[in-house]
Amino acid sequence: MRMIIEHKLIILPLLILFLFFFMFSPSFTKVKVLGYQSIRNFYIYQFDTKTNDYEEITSNHFKVKYKGNPDNAELVLETSEEIFKEVTGKLNFTPKSQTPIIIYPTMQDFNASFGWEGDKSPMGVYWMGSIGILSPETWIEKEDKEQIFKDMGPIAHEYTHYIVDYKTNGNYTRWFTEGLAQYIEEDVTGYTLPEPCAQDKKHIYSFSCLDKNYDNQENQDLAYWQSLMGIRYLVDSHDETIINQLLDELALGNNFASSFKKVTGESLTSFESNLKKYIKQQEICN
Repeated sequence: MRMIIEHKLIILPLLILFLFFFMFSPSFTKVKVLGYQSIRNFYIYQFDTKTNDYEEITSNHFKVKYKGNPDNAELVLETSEEIFKEVTGKLNFTPKSQTPIIIYPTMQDFNASFGWEGDKSPMGVYWMGSIGILSPETWIEKEDKEQIFKDMGPIAHEYTHYIVDYKTNGNYTRWFTEGLAQYIEEDVTGYTLPEPCAQDKKHIYSFSCLDKNYDNQENQDLAYWQSLMGIRYLVDSHDETIINQLLDELALGNNFASSFKKVTGESLTSFESNLKKYIKQQEICN
């Protein structure tokens, strides 16, 4: 999940930094990467500062900040370490530093941290180097909280977003990362989101439409399901190695359309057309 947050105070120094690297770097791609990494590091620092009154526990690969019940933090840390090898192994990328995870005790705290309005929030979100999640006890009331969180919680999904972002330095499209996060999540935990109705499946969005305004599409179930089906079709048409081939190409700084064509041999337009046929065939088989 992505969102735009204004911070006018950092615009000037980042502009100066950008111009400096533009003048002295032989590669414009390197400029973009350094600029993106600088902005991401700023947001990591900002979220860390905003939660400086939170408690903290750490493991080899994660840093969990929390308020309230320490059992929730232990559960999140344990779950994160359990999925670490599978997610990093599937995406062929291991982060160099601990991944920050912030547990928000209430929906109000979660929403306020990201500038959202309303009385609803997602269970988890990845944003610029940090993972934020809603405390398990706010949405799990049953005694088997631990197993429910491990099976249905957002850790595998959001950590996939984190890995994709770091592996490609932010060079990916929204539908691709959302589809891949669901694909990995399903593989690791067995969990999938509810499917849209059969009628809605006949009217999928264009991928260009999803990338421009993913979160504001009227049918969010369709948008997420379509993204997952895009990854499933990609894997079924080739094999799972196609995922890392595409991520590696994106990591070089090439745009998504040209990277996709180079790796898969088909344009996004052709892919979208073939995906519709694939979806129709899947519905017939089921």
